[in-house]
Amino acid sequence: MNEQADSGRQSNRAGDPPARHLRLPYAAWAWEYLRRNRDYARDYRSSLAGRARPIPLNTGAVLIRKRRRWRDAERWGLLCFADPEQSCDDANIFWRPDLLAGALPIQLTRLGNTDSHAASERHDEIELRRLQTRRVILDTVDGTRHIALCGRRFWVQLVCDRPASVGERCAIEVKINSALHYQRKLDTASQLLSLYHSAGGKISLIGRSRDSTRLSQGLTAIDIVNAGGSHRDVAEAIYGADKVAERWGGPSHYYEDWARRLVARARFMVNEGYLGLLSKKTL
Repeated sequence: MNEQADSGRQSNRAGDPPARHLRLPYAAWAWEYLRRNRDYARDYRSSLAGRARPIPLNTGAVLIRKRRRWRDAERWGLLCFADPEQSCDDANIFWRPDLLAGALPIQLTRLGNTDSHAASERHDEIELRRLQTRRVILDTVDGTRHIALCGRRFWVQLVCDRPASVGERCAIEVKINSALHYQRKLDTASQLLSLYHSAGGKISLIGRSRDSTRLSQGLTAIDIVNAGGSHRDVAEAIYGADKVAERWGGPSHYYEDWARRLVARARFMVNEGYLGLLSKKTL
């Protein structure tokens, strides 16, 4: 195996944490597959001239104001292009709300505009700027505000059609007014509350933590074959060279068939299968 393929076997992409140790939200797994799509990377590069630059806010958040609608990005399931060289930890990812089942509709309410009695009744409101996590705000040309609250163990994407505030000093009011993906939206609301009450601590998981082994193995496989590696290289990276050597080429063809299926599945996930992850439960 050449050096390029060997580097692909040792890790996923530069700066990525070891995938096998991750318990990522499904929306993050979807991004990890999409960013390995070479056609997506080509579209991203071609959009460079017209993209809006992220604006750091003094509250610690990042604001992006779209200048126009990016239909090429929407074709990939995104509201705007995100950098494929960045992992889910750093990329500014906004999935289309019609595809992300857990996208949570909200209303943003200004703080400080109520009388003392009303304020006392709203002591438990969630203030956006006090959420201790990475916060990215996207304002689209139709006047909608999208807010991504993302971390290694959670994924919260909020949608506000008529934001009453242009800053982060505002309260979040959940507005689940549709039966479509109702349970998924409730899951996101639960994570939002958990994030608010944790004050930067451990986030409660929604449901049981699912085994992400197959998803991480798929990333390993696609990185190896994209670097010029073979199906055997894929099997060795996951099971070890000694174990594979014992059965590779044998009558059962176990590892050969397993690696072939894994690579085929990984290619499907990179090309279109990642979109199916957006309808799943948050974790």
